[in-house]
Amino acid sequence: MYIEKDFIKAISQSFKKYIEHGSRSTEKLKPIHNYVAQTLQKIFGDIYELHFLSDETTEMKVKGKYYDKNIDITVAKDNRPIICLGIKFVTSNYKQNANNYFENMMGETANIQSCKDLPYFQLIILRHQTPYYSKTTQRTGTKEPAKIEIIKEHDLQKYINLAYDTPHAHKPYAMGILLIELEEKTSKVEALKPNLLFDKEFAKLFESKLSVENFFVEIENYKNYIFNK
Repeated sequence: MYIEKDFIKAISQSFKKYIEHGSRSTEKLKPIHNYVAQTLQKIFGDIYELHFLSDETTEMKVKGKYYDKNIDITVAKDNRPIICLGIKFVTSNYKQNANNYFENMMGETANIQSCKDLPYFQLIILRHQTPYYSKTTQRTGTKEPAKIEIIKEHDLQKYINLAYDTPHAHKPYAMGILLIELEEKTSKVEALKPNLLFDKEFAKLFESKLSVENFFVEIENYKNYIFNK
């Protein structure tokens, strides 16, 4: 169901939208969300509805334990949510905001998964070489980053720890992390293999629980579970 080269194409299209429309525009979300939604439709079939941001559809507001939330992608049946999925594509300043991203992800997940039988999946796209823009560069509007930051093992260790933790409301049902190389001038995107970036043991742990391939396998496994209930 999941085809990496098609996902990479969607990421490239999203980055082009980001450059064209700016970071605050929702246009940059549509290509990635559309690809993931199409993949989920193939997994679940036409008897399930997909709610997500596109030119034809909108996000579903899902009732959480503490607050209602518009979910990036919701698979529903008869307007009842079956699974929720959040997507994060970090284009710059990852290390500065890394803990906030992680804590927000867990908070969003806990809010939804505290409701009975509603799993939350989280998909994250990170640039291995991430530009850092200082407040000065942001204020002046220059396109040149102050520096380039490399995502290393210790930056991802918290996700490994969470993935191998026992089930809790704040732990996503499954997570997928894709590390990419992105050429800004051409928007060319390349998926990077963890075994070429990290220690052998770390890469093995990462691939086992956090690869995008495993992410969609976990979604399909959950679909089979609810089909056979």
